[in-house]
Amino acid sequence: MIDIPARGGRERKRPKKQLLMFGFALALGGGGVFYSKQYIEEQVSYYKGQLDKTEPMVQVVVPVRKMVRGEVLLANDLSMREIPEKYADSNAVNGSTYDVAIGQRIDFDIDEGRPLLWAHLEGGLSPTFSGKVEDGLRAMTVQVDEINSISGFLQPQDKVDLLLSFGSGANQQIFPLIQRLNVIATGIQTMVDKSSGGSTRSFSTITVHVTPKDGQKITLAQQVGKLTAMLRNPDDEAPMSEAAMTVAELLNIRPEPVAAKPSSKPQRKVAKKVVGIEYIIGGS
Repeated sequence: MIDIPARGGRERKRPKKQLLMFGFALALGGGGVFYSKQYIEEQVSYYKGQLDKTEPMVQVVVPVRKMVRGEVLLANDLSMREIPEKYADSNAVNGSTYDVAIGQRIDFDIDEGRPLLWAHLEGGLSPTFSGKVEDGLRAMTVQVDEINSISGFLQPQDKVDLLLSFGSGANQQIFPLIQRLNVIATGIQTMVDKSSGGSTRSFSTITVHVTPKDGQKITLAQQVGKLTAMLRNPDDEAPMSEAAMTVAELLNIRPEPVAAKPSSKPQRKVAKKVVGIEYIIGGS
């Protein structure tokens, strides 16, 4: 009887060899990734160092993750990054204004690593100012009465009512001209002054959204009288009375009744009868 050698020894050796080859491939791949990454970082550091020698750099604020419109900026959402000064946007949030941006709500989607601009924040500029003007509307700058009634705290995205005052003395009147106008700029500022620290600002012009027809009304109103802006609650949609306020109504003065004039009827002229002596000429 012939003994046939078993194959179990070879079959047991083969998996060990495959595992060794698999482990060697993993090590080789991991080493390649590590050294490739190290090489890339060295090259980036080298060129960055060369750039630092020739280009002035500035620090800008960038998001560490993709952020969507409506989110509030938190400290752990942002980091500092150095970029060449010539490539930095003048509207970018930098190291000196970093703390001011914290807590602000963003009005645009922002990609990770993209420099944060004041334009991205709620109430800020769009990349171009004309981008704030809605289709079918116009942006119009209006001369107003120093806006003393709201102490200069008016900001873009607020709503105002415009009152027109005209006439003089006892004939002066004031009435609502246009209601619920959206403000898109105040004074020469086309975005909220983020570095004002809450200080009172004074301005005598506002830029508002108007229809072409309302723009004509405001242009004419500025020629005949004085405009005053009244700040409105953004949720208040109730219309104001369109009746004019007069000086007499303000002082609660009742107009004096006008006495009726007697009617003058035309009198008939009566011919006067001349009474005289009748003479008869002739006779016997």
